Amino acid sequence: MNIIGIIPARLKSTRLPEKMLIKIKGKTIIEYVYLNSLKCKTLKKVYVATDNNKIKKIIEKVGGNVLMTSVRCKSGTERICEAIQKLKLNSNDIIVNIQGDEPLLEPYLIDKAVKMIQEDNHCDVVTLASPIKCIDEIYDPSVVKVVVSNSLYALYFSRAPIPFARDNNKYSKKSLLLKHKGLYVFRKGILDMWNSFESKYENIEKLEQLRILENGCKIKVLIAKSNSIGIDTKKDVIIFKKMLKNSNLK
Repeated sequence: MNIIGIIPARLKSTRLPEKMLIKIKGKTIIEYVYLNSLKCKTLKKVYVATDNNKIKKIIEKVGGNVLMTSVRCKSGTERICEAIQKLKLNSNDIIVNIQGDEPLLEPYLIDKAVKMIQEDNHCDVVTLASPIKCIDEIYDPSVVKVVVSNSLYALYFSRAPIPFARDNNKYSKKSLLLKHKGLYVFRKGILDMWNSFESKYENIEKLEQLRILENGCKIKVLIAKSNSIGIDTKKDVIIFKKMLKNSNLK
């Protein structure tokens, strides 16, 4: 069984243009993500999937592997689906989708997510969620929430507050409130079927993971504390700089 990490990366971010190329302490964001992913013990190989030659040159300069993909890819998962066509993989291989704008995602959590899918033959995908710490995040549509079953399978993802507290004091139980982190561990067979899946809710919520649930596939959720942040704004860059001082990233 091959366990492959793929980092989808593009430069057409609307909120923070060309954020992958922002340099902090001599390294770009995409370099931090790539080099951090190499610390994972379970990944046999890591690739960056991109449509941009600037990103290609940066990753190749640090000895990384690049898979060039089309500019027509609409999402990170679609880019990964195209990228794996260039690799000789088996249907039972595992593909890890590592977000290109989360340079602080802890490698041990990626390894735990891989282990979770290896140990559960009933799940098709594993993702990550962390307890919500701040009450403001519950109502922030940029923070994706997830509710899970007793067996830790995802029931639904939403930008809306879920579970919705009819009585505000119910939110005092913060352990019920989970913030989704954009890590996905796929069985390759799911990615092979990706483009044939139809979805009613994906375009409403703008959440591609809903496509998986709607088509009867199971997503298991690893619940763990994570200090990772997605870099989408200038404010996030400032936060990352501060967090970098206290991390082991070099």
